[in-house]
Amino acid sequence: MAEILATSGTNAPHQGGKSDANLAKDMPDGWLLMTSEENGQSQYLGRTISPYLGQIIILSLTTLFLLFVSIKTHEWGPLLSAPFFWLLFSILIYIGLKYKISWTDKEVCQEASGGPKICIQYSWITNVTSEVSKPGEVLAASRPFRRIAIYAEDPQGARSFIDVSLKHFAIEDVRKLMRVVHDRRPDLALPKNWVSAQ
Repeated sequence: MAEILATSGTNAPHQGGKSDANLAKDMPDGWLLMTSEENGQSQYLGRTISPYLGQIIILSLTTLFLLFVSIKTHEWGPLLSAPFFWLLFSILIYIGLKYKISWTDKEVCQEASGGPKICIQYSWITNVTSEVSKPGEVLAASRPFRRIAIYAEDPQGARSFIDVSLKHFAIEDVRKLMRVVHDRRPDLALPKNWVSAQ
């Protein structure tokens, strides 16, 4: 059967070694970049700054260090490299912002940089699981490290899946999406603690 590879194009790192069940209960919704919003009939998961926080801190400290060295030595060459690294970081953020998860009354969709838009109707969903990337997936950075994976098979037998990153999106919005899936497919067993409001 044809299998569609739907990946985020980003890799969400491990969060404190917590299980997904505890993560669902304990993880705050802070560092929001964008809240869930309705665009016509589609509703999008809100984003967090978490995937980029480490890079922001490192780049900021590096820039301050280069500034200090330049002031002390009166050599401004090293400092001139800082904008280049910030430009590369901006490109990384731009690519990351292409990763979107949305839903309507009929389907759930994923958009990612460099890949096709994947839409799965609720009636096609075969299972929803909470997953952690395997070593090969970590090395390839092909899927978010911690994710809610929605697997489906359409009437023609073509399989697809959507990855909902637990690092890139607001946790309460992920719960909201899980409640939508549960309302439309109460027969599915969904990951523990991701349906009830916290």
